[in-house]
Amino acid sequence: MTTSKVILRNLLGLLLIMSVVLCGLYFLLDALAIFAYFNHEVVIANQFIDESFYLLFFFVPPYFIGKYINRPDIVKAVEEYLLSKSKSEHY
Repeated sequence: MTTSKVILRNLLGLLLIMSVVLCGLYFLLDALAIFAYFNHEVVIANQFIDESFYLLFFFVPPYFIGKYINRPDIVKAVEEYLLSKSKSEHY
């Protein structure tokens, strides 16, 4: 495994975290929309629903990114690369 693949895996991990956070924001906006609707603030509820609709896109990528990052061959290759890199730095 090369350094670029390790960096790519780390960037995909950051993308995974950002997608999960944005999914959480989707749920938060929907919960606020429900509370606003029950308080008869229909205009605010519609605004929250409209804003949260675009965050639905972030539900699909975390599944595939997580599946790619956690493949056994990639995990093993990254561990071997980091081990060889740490050994080369010490000697």
